[in-house]
Amino acid sequence: MEKVLSLYDFLTRFPAEEECFQYLVKMRWPDGFICPKCGNQAAYFIEKHRRFQCTTCRHQTSITAGTVFHRLRHPLLTLFWAVYLVSTSKKGLSAMELKRKLGIRSYQTAWLLLHKIRSAMASSQMFPLTGDAEADETFVGGRRPGKRGRGAEGKIPVAAVVETDGKTMGRAYLETIENATTENLTSFLSRNLAPGVKITTDGYKAYSFLSEYFRHVPRIRPKYNDDDVLPKVHILIANLKMWLRGTYNCLPSKHLQHYLDEFIFRFNRRRNLENIFDKLLFRCITKPTFTYADLTG
Repeated sequence: MEKVLSLYDFLTRFPAEEECFQYLVKMRWPDGFICPKCGNQAAYFIEKHRRFQCTTCRHQTSITAGTVFHRLRHPLLTLFWAVYLVSTSKKGLSAMELKRKLGIRSYQTAWLLLHKIRSAMASSQMFPLTGDAEADETFVGGRRPGKRGRGAEGKIPVAAVVETDGKTMGRAYLETIENATTENLTSFLSRNLAPGVKITTDGYKAYSFLSEYFRHVPRIRPKYNDDDVLPKVHILIANLKMWLRGTYNCLPSKHLQHYLDEFIFRFNRRRNLENIFDKLLFRCITKPTFTYADLTG
């Protein structure tokens, strides 16, 4: 994969539609074309329609068929720009900003494209955290009267875990949960932590199960002590909320997990930014698509 990070690199590498097309062909079929219907490895290229036709079953395949970009009518250059902007913008961008930057006519179209790209940013669940970690929960939503913290009404609970790599943070995961029960926290942490790692939490009783699977270190802050017993995970949560407030005016609870996926995708690659565009583009061509009705239904 090419390393594309700076704007100059991107403009040089993808000046026009043809360069984008050839790059996708190379990325999707690095060892040569493979028919998605019969598995044959030979095809004719139909120049007029920009499609590949299998020599055996005669099935025609476009470069975006079966990908996140399937049936989108945007030029490839527009799609490349969208992936580049989403992957390299530290604070992300809203659908309205994407609409303005790329000249997309409809807000609905820009919103759908952005959610399609976000879907490719979801965790593969293949790389659990292997270092010491801190875990906690938080609640996402605007200010509301009533109880704050655990038990707050009208807000979405989010489970968080992050590696504590010495003085810095390693990788992290965030996930919406129905409520902060032992069952939900067990499901979240068992999928995102390697067995036997050291995990630090507060004294919340729902975490008592952790000692069965991990080296659990519960910490309870003394009543008159302001020291933060979970500094790393609280920094992660604070950065998440600051990012959400600074980028989005309206955050539908139905799609919150997509926003969490976007945040974590960038967070976990913050030290390897030179490959972040390629990583996201590759995911976009290996993930299935969905429609506007699927997203809103």
